[in-house]
Amino acid sequence: MELLLQVIIIVLGLQLVFTIWNIRQMPRLGDTVQRQSWEQVYPEPSELPLKSQLNTSIQLNTSIHTKQQNSELPLLSVLIPARNEEVNIRECLQSVLDCRTDTIRLEILVINDHSEDGTEQEIKALMQIDDRIRLFQGKPLPEEWMGKSYACHQLSKHAQGEWWLFIDADVRLEREALEAAMVTARSQGTGLISGFPRMDTETWLERIVVPMMAFIIGYHLPIIMVRRSPKPFFLAVTGAWLMIHRDSYARTGGHEHIFNHIVEDMELAKAVKSVGDPVTLADVHRYTSARMYRNAAQVWEGYKKNIFVGTGRNAWLVLGIVGIYTLLFLLPLVSLLVGIVTLQPIIVGWAAAAVLIGMITKGIIDQFSGKPFWMGVLMPLGAIGMILILLDSWISSLNGKGYSWKGRTYG
Repeated sequence: MELLLQVIIIVLGLQLVFTIWNIRQMPRLGDTVQRQSWEQVYPEPSELPLKSQLNTSIQLNTSIHTKQQNSELPLLSVLIPARNEEVNIRECLQSVLDCRTDTIRLEILVINDHSEDGTEQEIKALMQIDDRIRLFQGKPLPEEWMGKSYACHQLSKHAQGEWWLFIDADVRLEREALEAAMVTARSQGTGLISGFPRMDTETWLERIVVPMMAFIIGYHLPIIMVRRSPKPFFLAVTGAWLMIHRDSYARTGGHEHIFNHIVEDMELAKAVKSVGDPVTLADVHRYTSARMYRNAAQVWEGYKKNIFVGTGRNAWLVLGIVGIYTLLFLLPLVSLLVGIVTLQPIIVGWAAAAVLIGMITKGIIDQFSGKPFWMGVLMPLGAIGMILILLDSWISSLNGKGYSWKGRTYG
């Protein structure tokens, strides 16, 4: 056991070094990005003025939007699918309306996807004070389509912008978010940009499980390869904040091409790379936040819906993940407890070192993604949570029960 713990410490130490280097490779929203040699080259869009001073405060008008926008500025379409989002949609839309638009024009398209609560009323209330919001009613869901994909597909039919920003209704934008996004987007030229908002967590399972998504990316994915490699293997995106050029959307076939995929955001990103357009994973947490789930049941069902599908429904990969996480993050904790009970100071020392390295690594990633560093102490609990949800997701796929979300069942 002592030798095994020493090997685990070496692996964890190397991963710590990799993690510190890896998260530094993620470009910040608002930075310009360089094109890569493998990307397809298209005619350059007209050069339009973009301000780099993203921190200048301005006086916002909260009354009806009557300001004449310069037609020479680039138009950004913000697209928001909303299904049973009464508690979220007003704050989401207000955060978009409050964003600076000195260097861009803005249109906001929202679709009411057969909501059974007060979502539509909340949207219409804001439409009375700002005419940039346009509301559409969702059509009946066609057979085999995924609900969110069909909602996004319908929104795409109305978008007029050069770039389209799809956001979920639980996302909140900071004042500089849209202009920062457009700076990065227009430097990239085409393709797709995505980033994970700063995750607000309040309940116990939220704090344990939700930050693990950022951990998985920072710990395992070579972030630099998302931008530099044409291979779809190097990808991480989220449909909560996903920005795509209208031409790239058309070249990939958009959501119509991936109509029956549960993890539609990853499939869209794969399609973008497959046509030779770039994908950037950006650090957006300074400009966006979200509370994806509001209780333990939502956390479980939300991750359960995506996690096994996200492995490509690969049973061997599932077993590999469970084995690695058990070995690196759970075995040292068990060894520490056993060593304390059996009075084995050497085992206690090695095990404590392994546990501490794992916690420090997660703390660094948490801090980078906008969470407190101390949340790194939840690393063993996070590993347990991810393992259990992954196994539950796998079992639900095997027994044909599928996954439930917002009143819909998916296979």
